[in-house]
Formats: sequence, C-alpha cells, structure tokens
Amino acid sequence: MTDAFPITEHGFVLARDARASGREAGLYAAARAGTLERVRVGVYRPPPAPRTAGSPSERDAARYRDLVRAVGASLASPVFTSYAAIAIAGLPVFGAWPRHVHVLSQDGHGSRRGDLVRVARIHPDIPVVTTDGFLTTSIEHSLIQLCRHATLAAALVATDAALRIPRTGDSAAAPTTIAALRAEHERLLPYRGSRRVEAVLARATTRADSPLETMSRLVIEEFGFPEPVLQHRMHLPELSRDAMLDFWWPDHRIAGEADGRGKYALGGSAVDVVLAEKAREDAVRRQVAGFVRWDWAEMQRRRPIHDRLVAAGLPVVREPVHLIVPR
Repeated sequence: MTDAFPITEHGFVLARDARASGREAGLYAAARAGTLERVRVGVYRPPPAPRTAGSPSERDAARYRDLVRAVGASLASPVFTSYAAIAIAGLPVFGAWPRHVHVLSQDGHGSRRGDLVRVARIHPDIPVVTTDGFLTTSIEHSLIQLCRHATLAAALVATDAALRIPRTGDSAAAPTTIAALRAEHERLLPYRGSRRVEAVLARATTRADSPLETMSRLVIEEFGFPEPVLQHRMHLPELSRDAMLDFWWPDHRIAGEADGRGKYALGGSAVDVVLAEKAREDAVRRQVAGFVRWDWAEMQRRRPIHDRLVAAGLPVVREPVHLIVPR
C-alpha cells in the first residue's frame, strides 16, 4: 500500500524517507509489484492515470514537468534554469522535451551526471525567483539559457510565447518583454553562446499567437520569402467586423493563415462556426490577390507552404537558409 510511505507535497515517495522510516524493503517491493513507479533515482510515485487527453507534445511536456518536480523533491533547494525553468513556467517549445534537467551550478563550472545537468554560472549575479513553489532563474535568464542549449526553433517558440501581448483586455500580461530580455543579455555579455541568443532575439516578436505561427515564420524565412506583417487587421465591411490575418504581404496583397482556427470567438453549433469561418474567408479573399492557409502537419513538411505561396504570386527575394532542425 502506498499510504505506508511518506509522500511529499508533489506526490512523490523518496527512497531516503522510506529508508529513514524503516520501509526501504517495502518500497522496492512496491516498485516491483507496480504499485509505485520510479521517476528518477531515489524518487517514486503511485502510477498516474494514463494520459489519453492532449496531443503527444502536451503529454511529453507533462512527462518532463514530472521529472523536473521529481528533481525538486530529491535535491536541496535546486535553482532550475533553461528547459526546466521554462517547463515550470508553462511555456511551450518546438520538438521533444529533453531527458535531463538543468539546474544552476554554484560556481562557474558545469557538470552532467545521470539526468541532472548543472549549468555553469555565466555571471556572478544571477536573478532567482520562485515559480510554482520552485526556485528558478528569472524568466529572462531562463530563456537566455534555453537559447544556449536548445535549437533555434525550440527557443524561439518559448520566447515568442513569453513575449506575446494578448489582444483581449482580460488576459494576463506577458511574462516578459523584449526590452527586459535584451537588457539581461547585454548585462551578461560576453558569454559563451551569446550569438545563439542574438539569433533568437533578432526574430522574437510579441505578435505570435501560437507555436504554429512562430514555426511558420521560420519556414517563410527558410524559403527566402519577404518578411510578412504579423497580425494584420483587415476590415470586412460586408460582415461588419474585422479579420486578423496571421501573415500579410502588403506589396503583393497576399494573406497567409496558420491553421485559420480560433481567429474570433463564436457561439452556436459546429455548423454555425464552420459557416461563419467560410463567410470570413470568402470576405477576405475578395479583398486580396492571394490567400494561403496551412496546418501544423503541412508546416512540418514545409514544402506545402512554399508551393502555395509561390502559386499565390509571392516572390522569393533571398537565398534560402536552413533554420529548422527536424524533430
């Protein structure tokens, strides 16, 4: 029975606690029987209910947050940074979450052992905050560390999410600003990996509404298309409302939308929503020279976006570059 073991506030059973209470043999027997599962060395918990809801990426993020919390339960006051701090903050990344957890080292030396990476301090003064009950580096410092450790795509998705300014007044404020990120970056200079950080900061925006939009911008840049205007407001007089277009090329009057869903709040039945979306798209098409849309799967293949934008009349104006590392 799992209630025979001391359980932490986050639902973990620590081997050291079982040992101290004389229940170590019972702990390992419970693990063999399947009533406890091992999360990491010395950390167990009752098996959670199967994660059937959510996408594979959402389930992977939940798996990683569990690992981070397990580290938090087994170490003495770790300061999480990079991927670990980003996960605690609830920010997304592109691609799989890692199998290791980043914590801040006490000095300028880093190390890796098992699933734990101790990140060397790149400055003697590192800001530390409390997030969801855990110590983490500030959101600005955590994002900078993520830029040093992750792919451009993964880091840009997290950074855009942290910078996003909601378009509705009742939404929470963005966790940080571009000015705050640049100030922390400049305070830390010079440091190893700073050019990777600058590559993210050069592309970061407050106007990406989803990871798909962020990744779509990288695809557009990869193929050498002109830089689009983001979140362009277009008035639709026949519908007496505005449409927000994800991507807009005013010189060519071409509009692009990533997925195209959730652009406005609608009530009613599913049929009503589909009809309203069709009316919106038709009204937009009547005002533009070209209209292109794509979904997440097409973004990952990348070529459909290229072919549709070319067919719509958008020119290639720069040499193609390789920016996205395959998942």
